[in-house]
Amino acid sequence: MDLRLMETTDLHSNMMPYNYFLSEEANEEAGPQAYGLSRTATLIDQARREQPNNMLFDNGDLIQGSPMGDYLADLGVEYLQEALNVHPVYKAMNYLNYDAANLGNHEFNYGLDYLAAASEGANFPYVNANVYEFNDDLARLTDEECTVDLDDHFAGNTEEFFDENKPYFQPFTILNRYFTADDGENYPVKVGVIGFTPPQILNWDERHLKCQVLLADIKMTAEHYVPKMQALGADIIVAIPHSGLTGGANNNEFQENATWQLAYVDGIDAIMFGHDHNNFPTDADVYDGMEGVDAKNGTINGVPAVMPGFWGNHLGIIDFKLESKDNGESWNIVSSKPHLKALTESTVSNVEIEFLVKGDHEGTIEFMGEEIANINDPINSFFTAVEPDISVQIVNEAQMDWGIAQQDSGALTENYPVISVSAPFKGGRGGSSDYTNIDGGVLTRASVADLYVFDNNTPAILEISAGDIIEWLEYVVAQQYVTVSKEGDRVLDENFRSYNFDIFFGGFVNEESQLNYQIDVTQDARYIVDSEDGSYELFEKNRRIKNFTFAGESFDINSEKLFYVVTNNYRASNSDMPGVKNAKIVLEDAAFTNRELVNDYLNELVEQAGGSSDELVTLEFLNAHNFSLVGGDYPVRFLSSHLDAASDYADEHLETVTPTDEFGNVGANEGYRFFEYQLTSAE
Repeated sequence: MDLRLMETTDLHSNMMPYNYFLSEEANEEAGPQAYGLSRTATLIDQARREQPNNMLFDNGDLIQGSPMGDYLADLGVEYLQEALNVHPVYKAMNYLNYDAANLGNHEFNYGLDYLAAASEGANFPYVNANVYEFNDDLARLTDEECTVDLDDHFAGNTEEFFDENKPYFQPFTILNRYFTADDGENYPVKVGVIGFTPPQILNWDERHLKCQVLLADIKMTAEHYVPKMQALGADIIVAIPHSGLTGGANNNEFQENATWQLAYVDGIDAIMFGHDHNNFPTDADVYDGMEGVDAKNGTINGVPAVMPGFWGNHLGIIDFKLESKDNGESWNIVSSKPHLKALTESTVSNVEIEFLVKGDHEGTIEFMGEEIANINDPINSFFTAVEPDISVQIVNEAQMDWGIAQQDSGALTENYPVISVSAPFKGGRGGSSDYTNIDGGVLTRASVADLYVFDNNTPAILEISAGDIIEWLEYVVAQQYVTVSKEGDRVLDENFRSYNFDIFFGGFVNEESQLNYQIDVTQDARYIVDSEDGSYELFEKNRRIKNFTFAGESFDINSEKLFYVVTNNYRASNSDMPGVKNAKIVLEDAAFTNRELVNDYLNELVEQAGGSSDELVTLEFLNAHNFSLVGGDYPVRFLSSHLDAASDYADEHLETVTPTDEFGNVGANEGYRFFEYQLTSAE
């Protein structure tokens, strides 16, 4: 018997091939044309016609991550609980007859009530095995408020835990399906499906999950449940973990990316994973040298595995050949072939799905189009790794403005300087057009989402020394920049994700409190970081951060002067990161998000400029130019967007960046344009 398993992952509410940030259809010029479940549906239909014996799963990160997800979340729980108001992702998925789905980390961004109200519309089972109901015995109640430490939520690493606690969701399902064998007869096949989510959801969504759930280690959870699935007669056991492969070949407990670990759990026959936004199988060198991983053929420890990118740009497929020794009573796997189907320029959009989500699509366009103010110059993140830009500065301004307000209110008790740190959240990870690009002369609600993509982050303030800030920066720039020595060298590690490129900001242009620093990319890195498991090696004598000053005063890596740094809960909770690990969290406010800080700050600027609902004012943002790359007097190369908007902006606005006529054409570099950056000598 032939059996085809199919997977989508990290759809992030991208149902339509439409760029809500630019208000245009997604196409070759606009970018990974390459997204939208309505287009993936065409691949699914093709795959089903090729093999009628098939099943379809979704890995997670479904209800959040695009403007359509924002729009539905704004409508809220009550809207979803009203009759006929099914979330658009489930309108589409029900039409496509999904067999089962797993919960990703972003399913928890809007809280458990919203998740329940949204997933109620799914006509297929959800599975998740490593989230458990909270044990009230752990709670310490103060003023009727639960104050249990987050560490106590990570309890699921003993066999006793699984026997004594109750899963919050259905941990697995056994799907009984009839398929046609080579003899032309139909036979029952039992397919077991089990799902997992990263345990770190407790840190990322603490405001929704603290004292609500407990988390278990992914591998240990699998070792508990897979034998039970076998005992129930599962012919095939499919794991669909929302967990990547970049966690490396190790057995750390409560690991975020534990797919490698799952491949060593006896009884798991296939892994359909996600979370990393990568492709697997792949010819790229992402997994080179990882023990037991055959990326080209799509196996981990011999177990067939697929990860189909993100936003529906690929469909993951594992084709099995099954054999029965007992006249169809049970089935064994004879062979397997993992592979991907990719969207192409000619892949059409499914008109039925477009019809089903039409009202939600139009509502999203209207929701995102609400105008805030005019702007004189474009705001983008094309060159944020080499040249300070306004897209990150606006976020930093908003965070710092909020932090100063907390200090003025007495919520911060010391008179330390308040600065901010943020990162370019859209820096090309999702393709060569996945950059902030506000070029229409008007800031809208879409612009706010474009500036701060992660709508689940909440503000936090750290107390930290100047020396540890520099240590923090050294760790970041060690991963972002390759050491250069001559003209034409590549200066960026394009595998480093831009949302981890932290940029510090303090004080506006020409203000006394301005913060500045230089990054010497000709110097060897202070840290060598293992991209697989996050471990690092420190080289004490190496320094890339030069001339770090605040309010005209210089600081070095040993400086003990204290600052308040406004950041987000994700970064503040990263207690293993150099610099951050020595910081103290002095304030967290989960009542609202960092994106709301940006929105409120822009509205505040509009009000100060005398704007009204009847007339838009023009906001002007002066670039503080608070960091620069130094170390030589020659040009180095890097990749950025292929869009004309990027090269035009460089030509018109930047003296340090020059477009070239060369484009990347291999693997992950394909479709990006090479630019040159003119280094200057260190002061």
